[in-house]
Amino acid sequence: DITRGKPDPEPYLLGARALGVDPAACVVFEDAPAGLRAGRAAGMRTVALATTHPAGELDADLVVEDLSALSALVTDAGIEISVWD
Repeated sequence: DITRGKPDPEPYLLGARALGVDPAACVVFEDAPAGLRAGRAAGMRTVALATTHPAGELDADLVVEDLSALSALVTDAGIEISVWD
């Protein structure tokens, strides 16, 4: 169903639409600049994983070394994502 790939926001927008979620309520986890650009263009918050590119190349709302730096908790209000110190 995707006609344009990253950095176009279409993949993320299609995913949000399929889930019935407002893009502004979504968080994109990406390890590549093109994916982060797509997430931002979709109006989503972005978390960069510095696993394949240096942190300085990753323009995101948050940059972490990898997923082990994060924890997620499902609540009635949604999902809370925290960064380990």
